[in-house]
Amino acid sequence: MPEHKITVRQGGGSFEISGSPGRSILECLRDAGFNGIHAPCGGRGTCRQCRVTAEGQLRSVDSGEIVEVHGGELLACRYAAAGACTVTVPEQAAISVETRGAGDIAPCGHGLGAAVDIGTTTVAVYLYDLESGRRLAVAGGRNAQRPFGADVISRIDFCSQPGGLEKLSAAIRSQIDSFIADCCRRCGRDTSEVRRVSIAGNTVMEHIFDLLSPVSIGVAPFRTLSLFGDVRPAAGVLASAAPDAEIYLCPALAGYVGGDITAGLLASGASSSDGECLFIDIGTNGEMGLGSAAGFVCCATAAGPAFEGAEIECGMDGSAGAVSAVRLEDGEVRFDVIGAGEAKGVCGSGLIDALCVMLRCGAVQENGRMCRPDEAPEAVAHMLRPGPDGQMRFHLTDRVFISAADVRQIQMAKSAIRAGIETLMAKRGVSYSDIDRVIIAGGFGAYMNVRSACAIGLLPPALMAKTAHAGNTAGAGAALALTGPARDELSKLAGRCEYLELSGSGDFMEKYIECMAFDEFEEVF
Repeated sequence: MPEHKITVRQGGGSFEISGSPGRSILECLRDAGFNGIHAPCGGRGTCRQCRVTAEGQLRSVDSGEIVEVHGGELLACRYAAAGACTVTVPEQAAISVETRGAGDIAPCGHGLGAAVDIGTTTVAVYLYDLESGRRLAVAGGRNAQRPFGADVISRIDFCSQPGGLEKLSAAIRSQIDSFIADCCRRCGRDTSEVRRVSIAGNTVMEHIFDLLSPVSIGVAPFRTLSLFGDVRPAAGVLASAAPDAEIYLCPALAGYVGGDITAGLLASGASSSDGECLFIDIGTNGEMGLGSAAGFVCCATAAGPAFEGAEIECGMDGSAGAVSAVRLEDGEVRFDVIGAGEAKGVCGSGLIDALCVMLRCGAVQENGRMCRPDEAPEAVAHMLRPGPDGQMRFHLTDRVFISAADVRQIQMAKSAIRAGIETLMAKRGVSYSDIDRVIIAGGFGAYMNVRSACAIGLLPPALMAKTAHAGNTAGAGAALALTGPARDELSKLAGRCEYLELSGSGDFMEKYIECMAFDEFEEVF
């Protein structure tokens, strides 16, 4: 089958790529190195977010049928070029990247240092003057691997395909190079001055960066090829560093508790806490640790991508147009939109708020069932409408809504996080009154309303007054890890942490089922 020319338009620019036989438009865009398209499900057709406008002859990936399209909207993962065609990709608004928390560090050498937080959703780079310890610049954006899937499981799956690992590794290395170069340019320095690079990321992200296959992490018994915590040459890995520069990767504990957690425990002060401290990084995996300076028990729960706005019908990340906060004011449902423009979707913090509001106003029952208009209070009955599939939807606007299926996704995700907390408490033999403080880390956690999270049972209401955001603790820990003493402390910390595997735990499953109900919101309000 011949290749076909695909003209790609985005914003005011355009370029051409080849439409390879048997490859979807999404795959062709990724093959060409184009990362400006949103595909949280990795191209399986389930998230329905890789929408493009197309003109020309296309072939359905599912049926093989050839269709002639004239400006119609379709999913890039479900169609391939069957002739010369043009696709218009919507521009991606800049995403808000959490960079708070990383300050100046102790002087530790000469030249420059780059601290990198490789998050599943976003990437942040901090540039430091090693002689003074002063932070010079920060850069960040969406993780360039996002078109290959929103969560680590999607990316593990992609790495199992021929050439998949190499593509994902090249994408993240190139992005880090770009961010380091940008930071250097903005402060009048040269990348040849970069002598140290420290990286914190979850175990899968660190594997992919290091060109190690994460495939064994995706299946029981979830084996890793490395737990890192070591130094290697930057030559041949990052172009944005001196030829003799070194790279340090923060130590991981297990397949799903990575260097971002050890870095976070150190930077947040949790690892030196005299009292019992609960540390939680809420994302596609709910990674958490409970303990004190004497040691921690850590675990990870598969929360899924709902809190990142993925696999949600009107979900999106924290960029312009996302509903980021929802509340009840004088009996009316009000909401805030990032950028203050028209609402285009709902991000994770908005989802939690919206569910809290739906519970408070009686649109959703304690078991998670969304009411029909004739069952709901009059004040919100008009916001409840059935969709084409007959499922109920709670409309914030005519186009932006939370569906009954979305509520179920959040319900399962919050239950996984809460059950993880309860399982750690049982392992440590502590009660809520024994926990002195709760630290919420990560980009999503920085914008999450703690009261709403407690109201839906994601966090225990008894710990609400003890809970605080800590910013980007992974980035802050990576910054500290530019110094030798912090690296030594991270190594010791990893030795004081016990990993608790939840996948085969009957206690966890029992608590997961118990935590499904939304029966605690009255304790909060």
